[in-house]
Amino acid sequence: MVLFRRRPEVPADVVAGFCAAEAPAMQRSILAALGLGERPAAVDVPARMRVERGADDRLVLVWRNVIVGFVPASAAPALAAALEAAGDAALVVRTLVHRADGTWRVWVGDVPPDGFPLVPEGLDTLAAPELTILGVPVRRLDGPAPTTDRP
Repeated sequence: MVLFRRRPEVPADVVAGFCAAEAPAMQRSILAALGLGERPAAVDVPARMRVERGADDRLVLVWRNVIVGFVPASAAPALAAALEAAGDAALVVRTLVHRADGTWRVWVGDVPPDGFPLVPEGLDTLAAPELTILGVPVRRLDGPAPTTDRP
């Protein structure tokens, strides 16, 4: 019996690159996977991520054992077929983690020669998580002042 055996890897052929979905909601996960603290330098970081099955029919991108994004519906059928064909092997994709408009994003596939395209409308539907410390919501410094109902 072999413990802690790594699964063989099968590279996915991503013909047209795409932007992973739900980046605003996944910022904490992306920062954790980057491992560079709360405010890493805004440089592009190449990565190799696994494509795995998520809830329902969703496909997720896993980097350093952390889910950092979702495969959008337009790219899911091809990657789902590749995942099925991979069998017990891990399906991996080349990605680039980069900053776009103040948000860390995951680009899957080769970067187009003219740069990253705009994020498609409706790609991100999950709300960003509320900032908390030990589960207690923290008021953001740039937000409105709290109101009280006491006289």
